[in-house]
Amino acid sequence: MATSKHIVVTGATGNIGSRLVHHLLERGHRVTAVARSAEKLQPLQAAGAEIQVGDLANTAFITDVLRPADAAFLMTPPSLQAPDFLAYQAGVGESIAQAVRTAGLKQAVHLSSIGADLPAGTGPVVGVHHQEARLNAIEGLHVVHLRPAYFMENLLANLPLIQHMGIIGSAMRPDLSFPMIATQDIAVRAADAFEADLPNHSAHLLLGPRNYTMTEATRAIGQAIGKPELPYVPFSYEDAKKGMLQGGLSESMAGLYEEMIRNMNEEKVMVHEQRTPENTTPTTIEEFAAQVFAPIYQHVSSAQPVA
Repeated sequence: MATSKHIVVTGATGNIGSRLVHHLLERGHRVTAVARSAEKLQPLQAAGAEIQVGDLANTAFITDVLRPADAAFLMTPPSLQAPDFLAYQAGVGESIAQAVRTAGLKQAVHLSSIGADLPAGTGPVVGVHHQEARLNAIEGLHVVHLRPAYFMENLLANLPLIQHMGIIGSAMRPDLSFPMIATQDIAVRAADAFEADLPNHSAHLLLGPRNYTMTEATRAIGQAIGKPELPYVPFSYEDAKKGMLQGGLSESMAGLYEEMIRNMNEEKVMVHEQRTPENTTPTTIEEFAAQVFAPIYQHVSSAQPVA
């Protein structure tokens, strides 16, 4: 049994953070869950976590939260409507780094991303490239970076397309094979990282069970939701960006996603990472489709029946 720690989890109401809180509590750690919504934090409080409601851009707030902690899970929550997403990432990242420094935090596990080793060409991932450097520069902090691949949960953005057009679609090449990971597996690895003796400043790829194409992912989802003929339709970059803007993303965020997808399609970034037993995680796209995607699809469909 590892020594019990007081661990702060930022982004605690997200797909990764909420599961991580439960894993850490089950392992006997004291957990402080941090997020912006008091309502969404209530289930974690009921599970045994302490809660703190606030914004990570508030340096004084996060400093006070981190000061009594032994360790923290650090991440920059997404802000899809930010008018300048990289500036938003830099502002929150600097706030977190300053709080870590002032609080004297000794250990951190940082949620980074595949492609964070690259200084450009990766769209929104550029922000975590810079955040890795900020955290590595803090004297006295032992930090490890998790670099997961494309989240399978990103496929949930296709729910409106399935409902209204009977398709899954994006600007991603249908034959492009790239790593995808279920967020539940990231949460397990994050919990493990607090108890493992990993080298300071080390970065750890998490690549899911294997590489998939969007055609394969669509087939798995179609089977799980009872639509085995569900097609994957590749969009032009222009149409994909228009769809992102209509979906509520800012011009900045949509442009960064377009840059990332272009470079993935051209196999310049995030496609050919070397797979090892250590960076391979268990949940398959078929399991994700059945256990996560299908229940959400059924819930949304029952709430908003298609004419």
